[in-house]
Amino acid sequence: MRDELDGSERDAEPNAIESGLTRHSFAERIYSDLRVALMSGHYEPGSRLNIRRLASAYETSQTPVREAIIQLVADGALELKLGHQPRVPILSIPRYLEIRETRAPLERLAAELAAANITRRDIELLEAHQADFMRAEEEGDWKKALAANQSFHFVIYRKSQNQVLIKVIENLWLLAGPFVNNQYPYTKRPAYDVHPHDLIIDALKRRSPSEAGELVTRDLRDGSYRILEKLKLESREPKRKRV
Repeated sequence: MRDELDGSERDAEPNAIESGLTRHSFAERIYSDLRVALMSGHYEPGSRLNIRRLASAYETSQTPVREAIIQLVADGALELKLGHQPRVPILSIPRYLEIRETRAPLERLAAELAAANITRRDIELLEAHQADFMRAEEEGDWKKALAANQSFHFVIYRKSQNQVLIKVIENLWLLAGPFVNNQYPYTKRPAYDVHPHDLIIDALKRRSPSEAGELVTRDLRDGSYRILEKLKLESREPKRKRV
């Protein structure tokens, strides 16, 4: 992925995709790729997406990129003002708390349902994603850590086998991603005797719905304290003008 934001803002573009697709297919692929990037916390709050550079990365015209952007604006994942490039929304504490309090019971339910459906192969996938997550944290590669964290959680949520629930959780992660990005490189990671993800895996191995649900909720809330710490620090900093 190449940097695709103007000035000093950092971001990255997805790789170009195969030619020969219709404009609609391009728009759907770009939309899907950007959703995943936003959900995993790849984009910083306030960062702008350069439509021309995205079109170049996908080897297509700007039209399907604009169509994908419009979908993401409708989802609430991006902001778009006349005469400006699309932007990831700026963070606020009330906004984050709304998202967190909505996510918690839904992700608990998804984990409880998953406990009845989990397979040995799913456990192996969870262990692999957790290994990737820990390796990325040790190496200080927070973007890889964020991607591995997302992959870990969605193995669980998809095993709920409740498509409505999965879609709602995906949409909430889409809104929450920039909050995770905002805190991750700056806050100290806590030391665990046993990492919360490993406890979740153990509960799923034992097919304990209540324990799996409780541990997933606890993991969300533990992470939220670090996010709130960073947001509170920012709220005390002098305001910078944004356009």
